[in-house]
Amino acid sequence: MTELNITEYSMKNSKFGFIGIGIGASALLLALVHFWAGPFSPKPALETLVADKAAAIRSATLDTINGKARTYETTNATWDANRITQLVTAVLGGLAFIFAVLSFALKEPNRVSGGAAVLGVSAIAFQFIAMYAMALLVVILIAVVLSSLGVG
Repeated sequence: MTELNITEYSMKNSKFGFIGIGIGASALLLALVHFWAGPFSPKPALETLVADKAAAIRSATLDTINGKARTYETTNATWDANRITQLVTAVLGGLAFIFAVLSFALKEPNRVSGGAAVLGVSAIAFQFIAMYAMALLVVILIAVVLSSLGVG
């Protein structure tokens, strides 16, 4: 077999890996678009959110100090465009990783199965890193607001 024939053979027998690469690339693109172009659903301004949380923390702290009974609020999760986009990205990333494992198990070329795995894991990891970075930012802002109010 010549080099060309080996390459053609590898390409034909790498269907799970290439499907995983396609799905993983789609998931990563969706995560990037959601991060840079989103949020797609209307959300309150960050200042409003931080002010509301700081006021709620302050009133709950004062109620606890004064011995008042605490009330617990529960909210039902709503399905909006942002949550659906995050779910679809995670599912596509997971599917890409599953196809990468299938590709590896069927002894398809390691570059193909590795590429699918990296794209799938990257899409999921990007979501978590962005989410925790924003959560950390909100916590820092709340701490700054509370300290400026004289609490803490």
